Amino acid sequence: MTQRLGRRLVCKAIVAGPVLAWGSGCRRPAGKTAISVHAGSADGLFDRLSGVQGSPAPIIEGEPLLTARFREAGIEWSRFPQDCLPNTLTLAGLFPDENADPEAEASYRFAGLDAHVTAALEAGAQILWQSSYDVGSSDGWVGLNHGGRPPAQLDRWSRVLERTLEHLNVGWAGGFQGAVRFVEFLNEPNGLGGFRGAEAPRLVPVFLRFLETIERFNAAHPARAVQPVGPGIPLGIRAWPGLRPLFESIIDGVRNSGRALPVFSFHTYGEDVSPPSNARLARELRALLDGRGLPGAQLWNTEWQATDHVKQVLGIDAARIASATADEQKTYASAMAAYAIACKLRWQGVVTGSFYYRANRRAWPEGSAPAGDGRGGFFPREGGLSPLALQEQLMAQARQGTPERCATTWTDDGELTAQGLRSADGKSAALLVSSLSQADRELEVTFSFEGLSDGAALTPSLVPIRAGAEALVPASLASVVP
Repeated sequence: MTQRLGRRLVCKAIVAGPVLAWGSGCRRPAGKTAISVHAGSADGLFDRLSGVQGSPAPIIEGEPLLTARFREAGIEWSRFPQDCLPNTLTLAGLFPDENADPEAEASYRFAGLDAHVTAALEAGAQILWQSSYDVGSSDGWVGLNHGGRPPAQLDRWSRVLERTLEHLNVGWAGGFQGAVRFVEFLNEPNGLGGFRGAEAPRLVPVFLRFLETIERFNAAHPARAVQPVGPGIPLGIRAWPGLRPLFESIIDGVRNSGRALPVFSFHTYGEDVSPPSNARLARELRALLDGRGLPGAQLWNTEWQATDHVKQVLGIDAARIASATADEQKTYASAMAAYAIACKLRWQGVVTGSFYYRANRRAWPEGSAPAGDGRGGFFPREGGLSPLALQEQLMAQARQGTPERCATTWTDDGELTAQGLRSADGKSAALLVSSLSQADRELEVTFSFEGLSDGAALTPSLVPIRAGAEALVPASLASVVP
């Protein structure tokens, strides 16, 4: 039977328990895929990877405060980016006169940053602050993106960074107490960050200076210590062979210097950012960290999005989504959510932090038109939650009932992503699945409780899932054991 739930549909199959299929309808499937969930085989904790770029505070005039929406969606992490007019969240915006006195409160402009920090804390989100670029007027808009210059005056840049951390964490200049735990180096230093061409060789020594600055702050304020994150270099799997030497030089520089790098960050952009390719890239980076002496570093993707892949698969461009048909807009929004879940599921056990780009609409330079109108984001202008926000709720629901991953077998065709989940006691399980296929599918789902109850298994249930949609299929040991 089918019943309506708001603007979405819930398809219920009473074979192995309720099935929640989050899509825009239930149609006759075009193909069948067998999936087995082995609830008796634990495989680590399930991570929602719930982080976004942007805070609940508005960055475009007339936009609403999104604190309540962040809470409703269950967003756990907020990364403050550089593209907030007038770049008030970076060192260049916070310290606009590079010749001013770094020790004087009057040299800083913290009001914009404070608004975003306050909004994120009120929303219950942890903060990743991206320091970005040099001090002074170095964040200039350049074409469709804005770039910066690498830090020119390292001593001054380092001191301004320390002072800003004191504002964020130890109350200096009317600031906060322990507001920020993680600080990122620069936004894409080998591109927008300015370390390209003749400046490229300076990237590693400046990154090491960043790590040294964080260590000095932590030594002075151990109760309010922060963890450095970086380098935040963007790439797709096809760019990996060419960029691997750069990653090796960064990792070797950190190891040889004796500096600590608790979190190694990267971004996924490029020709091939499909969920399987993004997972392969993460495994390559993890292996590189482990093999070159940084096995304890976490791996975070601090900026990624669905736009490029959805355009490639569905042929729907974010730049024209405002003029697309209602069906195209609905398909586009659902596919964005399906892509987000697919990436997060494939990153399980490898990537431990992710920040989707972006929660709110991006601020663009005056006179430039934004690409799209935010319909592929978390919060539509007309209110409510988009499919992207609903996938956060779906992930939260899955983790609440089944916080552990378990073994899952299926034929990996690249378009379907499946992850088995289980409760801590092993008595209940679920399948979280996402399909980016252009055709509807039928899943033949079997739950096995081997090792928990004499090899008990549920009879396979047929679960319809629409193209560009995701589903949560729960089951219980009570269903098969009297």
